[in-house]
Amino acid sequence: MNWKPYVLAVPFSALITGLFNLSEVVPWPFALLIGAAWGCLVGRIAQRLTKRPARARRAEDILVVCGAAGFAFAGCGGLMAILLLNGALQSSSLSGEALEQMFLPSIPYYIAVNSILEVLIIPAILYVAWHAGRRRILIVVAAALYFGMRVWTYLAFVPARLEWADSSHSTEPLTPAERTQAAGDLMLNDPRWILLLIMFALFLLAALQRRRQV
Repeated sequence: MNWKPYVLAVPFSALITGLFNLSEVVPWPFALLIGAAWGCLVGRIAQRLTKRPARARRAEDILVVCGAAGFAFAGCGGLMAILLLNGALQSSSLSGEALEQMFLPSIPYYIAVNSILEVLIIPAILYVAWHAGRRRILIVVAAALYFGMRVWTYLAFVPARLEWADSSHSTEPLTPAERTQAAGDLMLNDPRWILLLIMFALFLLAALQRRRQV
């Protein structure tokens, strides 16, 4: 068994899937353990499923394409949300309630996209694509960027935006000061869409690389 991908995938799952998600329902030490166990389980399943070279190639190609699609959806969706909300804030008749209703649909969208990437695609591809070659380098760099971005998201963006969403909002038009405050609370200068499109480009390049025979 190749243990090297476990060094990256298990801490990723322990922190992202475990600490930042499961700690809301179980004590954080158990959340870390559950996340780490999930990372190990994904590794065992991935390595069992890819014992045959043909099946390994197919699984790796599918995960690369799915990863690229996930990053594209997340990056383009993030840019569109920022443009939409910034545009709405230019309106002098916009109310806080209307802005909230525009923002809320983005929450389940991002939960769905990032859950698939966090829980399955990124851990699995680290195992499946762990062989020498340019493709592995591209995937590891993208996974490292995604890991850093998700930590940043859970520490900064999630608390600020959920706090704003949980607040009460008036049906009266926002004043200029309130619109400025809302833009700050929603962190609409968010640059993460750029990082996500960089990750998309890395996975797209990985998709164009031939899988090295092992």
